[in-house]
Amino acid sequence: MDSNTWKRVLGYVDSHIHEKISLCDLAETAGYSPFYFSRLFAEEMGIPVTGYIRIRKLQYAAASLLEGRKVIEVALLYAFDSHEGFTRAFTRLFGMPPGKARKYLKSYTVPDYIVPEAKNRRNCMAEEQKEIQNGRQQLVYEVLRESLEEARDGFCSEVEITLLPEGGIRIRDNGRGIPLSEDLQEDKDVLDKILSGQPVTNAEYRRMGDLAGVGMQTVNSLCESLRVRVYRSGKRYQQDYIRGIAQHSLIVSRELHTTGMEIVMKPDTGIFGEGRFSVEELQDWKERQTKDIKGLTVIINSQGEQGGEM
Repeated sequence: MDSNTWKRVLGYVDSHIHEKISLCDLAETAGYSPFYFSRLFAEEMGIPVTGYIRIRKLQYAAASLLEGRKVIEVALLYAFDSHEGFTRAFTRLFGMPPGKARKYLKSYTVPDYIVPEAKNRRNCMAEEQKEIQNGRQQLVYEVLRESLEEARDGFCSEVEITLLPEGGIRIRDNGRGIPLSEDLQEDKDVLDKILSGQPVTNAEYRRMGDLAGVGMQTVNSLCESLRVRVYRSGKRYQQDYIRGIAQHSLIVSRELHTTGMEIVMKPDTGIFGEGRFSVEELQDWKERQTKDIKGLTVIINSQGEQGGEM
């Protein structure tokens, strides 16, 4: 489909967001048969048309929840079949039920719809897989960049990277850790400012381009789960996120023997698939990025050498 057709189709979804949207209506808007339109949409958008409609409704629903509307009211407003079905779908996308989102999701802006770029289908699969792998690796490099800055400033002498089962990874350093205080709400605000994001769809990810320098909020948004632990001043601070959204109040416990920061994360399989991080690429990154940093040891444990929890 050309860009004008895509704009008509995606605009139709947004303008009828409070209604039941049928495949036949969208196909007619595009000028194709329902079968061909459905296949074309999935190929170019990377998501089935019904899945896209559901996600757009949920994105609008999140904004409505933050306006103070009741969950059942929002479910009806966006034409979900039931309160339970809405809650299940919302939880799958945002990692928490809608009632909890009103507590922990401080703000939410419905992203603009994204018109997919026209592309040649030849060699598309191989190129797409390479881009996905590069993107997955870049998430780790963004986290490691923070550890290297600590090392260059003389506050970090060791970084440990451990590949975990199910495609996860743990990065831990012995730096200073994020400066936190005795005020738990203030500490949570500090972590949210650094890490808090919001779910990213497959289509939105495709328009991001190179992830280098995107920052920790974007990394967090692109992860199914991310746990941060900060070790500082005899305490361990922990916060868990799902697709960028904090899942609970800050957890604090005593930890006398260490300082630094640990991040355990798993990239969103809806975007990056079921792949794994590449030990070889991590080794190459290590050689390139750390050769000029004196006194820094980087340890890479491949899956199976050392287990760990997500």
